[in-house]
Amino acid sequence: MANTTVTATLSPASNKTGQTATARRFSVSDIPGAMDKINWPVAAGLMRYWFKGNPWATEDGGMDELTKDHKKEPLDPYIESSIVKMAWVLKFERANKVFKELKLKWNSPNALIRMRNDFPAKFAGKVDGAYQQKFGSARDAEKFGYTNTISIQTSNANVFLLDELRGALANFNMRVIAEGEIIIASGKISFLVNRLGYYVDDSYDFSDVGNRFSQPLGYWNYDGVADPVTSNGSNFLAAMGKAEMARTAAMRGEDVQALFRDIDGKRYHLIQNSDFAEYRATYGKGGDFTVYSDILYEDVTPPVLIKVVE
Repeated sequence: MANTTVTATLSPASNKTGQTATARRFSVSDIPGAMDKINWPVAAGLMRYWFKGNPWATEDGGMDELTKDHKKEPLDPYIESSIVKMAWVLKFERANKVFKELKLKWNSPNALIRMRNDFPAKFAGKVDGAYQQKFGSARDAEKFGYTNTISIQTSNANVFLLDELRGALANFNMRVIAEGEIIIASGKISFLVNRLGYYVDDSYDFSDVGNRFSQPLGYWNYDGVADPVTSNGSNFLAAMGKAEMARTAAMRGEDVQALFRDIDGKRYHLIQNSDFAEYRATYGKGGDFTVYSDILYEDVTPPVLIKVVE
């Protein structure tokens, strides 16, 4: 959304000649400041990182699909691993619920299949012995392979859920990794797990690929985001409801776009993914990136022995 201006002529009764006042229109680049005002520091930090970044070398400047699908590792400028902390993520009930589920399901059948496929090559040529397996970061863990993962999804239809977790990450993955000793003996490989680590992974982008309309991101102004439950609820629910209708083919996408433009001139401005794409095209800034949190560790007592290659 470009920084356009609105000009009006003010003519008080005491003045015969009007005075011209110019006000800058609210832009997506104002959202981090609005997030600061409503005490969303994590969401603000991630968005500022996006604004500082450079576009990708793709047709639209967005993250390529191979990287987004974890089939290719992003380069360093397109990775952020210092802003999101697991202690913060777990303050939110829906994330804590997934965390508890992962604790029970960390030793997944798929993980064992992956270990049996990968370990012989990873540890080829190693002499018999015990090898420590530890990770210094979520990025390192991602390269080695997690033992289980659960996706945390926030439906666009759930307009009443409006918190910093949605503003920062929206839909993301929570993963669990295993640390311990890789034991090699006479061609056999075992994994003695003595510690688990939990982290989140997300692609921070504003892509509308596969969508019939640009995803709405809420009503914003300089002071924050409109609460859909209170005074601005009717406008918010009307637009979001029509957007969901468009998604289910009950209304044409262009009709929804027109409605969004009609609402734009009111107190809160409807922000969509397309506004960020427009900003990137206009200013040549805005880099999609991969988000990793820190790792939250928990000991496994007693340690668990996994026979990988027998």
